[in-house]
Amino acid sequence: MSKYAIANEAIESAVTQGTGAGWDKSEMLLAMIVSAVNEYRGCAGKVAAREALVYELGELSGNIDTQLIRSR
Repeated sequence: MSKYAIANEAIESAVTQGTGAGWDKSEMLLAMIVSAVNEYRGCAGKVAAREALVYELGELSGNIDTQLIRSR
């Protein structure tokens, strides 16, 4: 199983559990982003966390197509 498949399963599980607790999907996804960034910063360091976030934000602005090209 790929790391992205595992991550997607974790997302679906959190959203399902959150919905059961009264949270909507967008609230759960934001909580996961915040939690994941915090964990990644603790594991990889501030510089790597910032670089990863800037890279991923490039997709939102249309500068980088990370769906077709994944370097990680």
